[in-house]
Amino acid sequence: MFTSQQLIYLIVVGLFPIGTQAAIAQSTANIPTPTNSSKSQQIMFKPPPSKGQPKSTSSAGSRGDLQCPQDATSTALSNQPPLIPLVPSDSNFGLTTAEHPTFLVYLPPTSAKQVILSLIAEDNQVYSQTFIPIKGEPGIISLKSVDSTPPLEVGKNYQWAVVLVCNEKPGPNDPVVTSWVRRVALPQLENYQKVDLKQANAYSQQGIWYDAVITLARIRNTQPDNQAVANIWTNFLKSVGLDAIATQPLRLEK
Repeated sequence: MFTSQQLIYLIVVGLFPIGTQAAIAQSTANIPTPTNSSKSQQIMFKPPPSKGQPKSTSSAGSRGDLQCPQDATSTALSNQPPLIPLVPSDSNFGLTTAEHPTFLVYLPPTSAKQVILSLIAEDNQVYSQTFIPIKGEPGIISLKSVDSTPPLEVGKNYQWAVVLVCNEKPGPNDPVVTSWVRRVALPQLENYQKVDLKQANAYSQQGIWYDAVITLARIRNTQPDNQAVANIWTNFLKSVGLDAIATQPLRLEK
């Protein structure tokens, strides 16, 4: 019998095409500086109704198998959280309005040089897969499929998986975490293309997780010395059970 990690591996790695391009995160240029109102503002995520979620949303992997074998004896890893997808811990599921959503993952210190981001439809067909280079530094990174891959269809659920490639080629024992996403139609939000705290809060109140968290992450990433924004970001992650990585550094692509 296969373990859940090996089963995910067989699905997402066995069908990888040769020469997949590296993903490029969405631009964070021209993000406005938060106003003074952020000093007292808090943004808490409001989960959407559970209707329409996949039957099972459990994630593959556990702390013991979420690091590369060659890193297992590293003292740098001993006090670090394992590989963790940024998604509400009670559901392991989230909504997005994006055709090609950006996912966030906490990456522990690692000797690995790349990860693989895969999207899998509910019928277990691989929807897209992208090799993405990493630097191996601990922190929260952004992952996104290249725009040439098929866009997510509105109303459908997809499992996304991140495989940490421990050697030159993927192997069946490589660490893997999985989560779920469903694309929904864009709600009627004022200035939805503007990246600011008001927009992040609007997404949060409508239960659109991936859009809310990436909006906040981009603001936090461009305002590293703004303590008010840091507090908003930390409390936002804690509100969905991500306490273990709430204060970890952001290492988003510029």
